[in-house]
Amino acid sequence: MSNTLVVYYSLTSNTRQIAEAIAAALDADLELIEDTFNRDTSLGRPRSAIEGLLGLRSSITPPKHDLSEYDLVVVGTPVWAARLSSPVRAYLSQQRASLKRVAFFCTQGGFGGKWALQNMAKVSGRRPIARMIIYASQLNKPVTGEKIAKFVSEIGMG
Repeated sequence: MSNTLVVYYSLTSNTRQIAEAIAAALDADLELIEDTFNRDTSLGRPRSAIEGLLGLRSSITPPKHDLSEYDLVVVGTPVWAARLSSPVRAYLSQQRASLKRVAFFCTQGGFGGKWALQNMAKVSGRRPIARMIIYASQLNKPVTGEKIAKFVSEIGMG
């Protein structure tokens, strides 16, 4: 078993794509944060933005991996309304006591990634050893691979 876990939430698959690439580069285990609310509806997306703006936590299913077995947890989130997504906020709140070392990344279509990463640190109570923001416009371009390689390198030095 790997001593690194990559955990993520993804609505549009952008964050999933980055999480999978990071997990492959680190030879890490991978886990999707599962929300109990279907956000892929006409009401789901506005609700997601509101939850992000208000700093709410959504209801998520229990994690499949035991964090006590991992030295490092890499957590990824989409940015919703320039804020941390509610499923990742819930995960970090619930798992706070079990986290040892962390690294954070986010995907965004607009802005707010810096705030989301800062909020991840606040909610988790942990200072990340590495942080990364990927813009939707960078997906499937060489810059994404370069950013992931730099992020993975920072993790290795942390």
